[in-house]
Amino acid sequence: MSMPEPGPACMVIVDKALTLTPGVVRAAALARKSGDRLLLALFEFDRTLAHAASRGFDLDAYLRGRREKLESLAEPLRRDGLAVDTHLFWDHPVMARMLSAVLAGQPQMVIKDVQREASLKRVLFTPEDLDLLRQCPAPLMLVRSGTHGLPRRILAAVDPLDEHDRPRELTARVLNAANRLAMQCGAELDVVHAFEYIPPFAGPEFGLMPDLGLIEQFRALHRDALQRLGKEFGIPAERLHLLDGIPGWAIAGFAAENRIDVVVMGSIQRNFLQRISVGSVAEDLLERLDCDVLVLKPDGFAERLRTELEHNGDHPHG
Repeated sequence: MSMPEPGPACMVIVDKALTLTPGVVRAAALARKSGDRLLLALFEFDRTLAHAASRGFDLDAYLRGRREKLESLAEPLRRDGLAVDTHLFWDHPVMARMLSAVLAGQPQMVIKDVQREASLKRVLFTPEDLDLLRQCPAPLMLVRSGTHGLPRRILAAVDPLDEHDRPRELTARVLNAANRLAMQCGAELDVVHAFEYIPPFAGPEFGLMPDLGLIEQFRALHRDALQRLGKEFGIPAERLHLLDGIPGWAIAGFAAENRIDVVVMGSIQRNFLQRISVGSVAEDLLERLDCDVLVLKPDGFAERLRTELEHNGDHPHG
């Protein structure tokens, strides 16, 4: 067991079963392309075992066993030529330890497995997944069960008009990250923006119908903004897609129809101190996607999180 060497790395939050999951496979595949070090990180704490240690239970032996299993997960990857570190974090609160580890290690990406519900054709997020989506300061890739290897089709979801309070810098982050991932994986990259126009007091209950001419003017405004964004970031026009409809529904439908492997998106947190939201558009989209996601935070998020953890005293302790 060792802590990672300084420098960019990918942190994989491994499953407690310590098996070779799609998330570990994805991280290894990306590391083969980039040459980055991997950190297989196991975060756990059991109050029952901690209390039992005061009554004679050999907690050190238990933790040695867990570290050995974690090393067993890393060994095949090392034999395959990858640089892999491992670390067991036995602390609580577990989420505070995860966030502290990400802030300290500054990985270029965090990868975690999520479960897919086949009958619902969507990903099911645990409370831990949602907490990470809201608070993880590093780019967070959630890999669903059934995923294999490198992604082949990547979709960047953007809002070129910043209608949902998204900083222009975050849009740039999303497109740059999506471009890098596509180049690294040899994947196709598409960019999508969903346009929804609901004029006030439009609808049968008001006896009014939407002004189709006005709607077309707004659509042209969004189309022009998307095309300018594409030119700025070198995205071919045929890879730019303007959709009509509620963003969460429209983008999820596009992703399903086009067999997208990863959707890259930005996340704006409406109420940072209460940590209650990923951002209405992102959260709505996440509830409907049936593919992997890469979620990025705006500039300055990590420092705000660090300040909040220190202010609230959310320091993990074993």
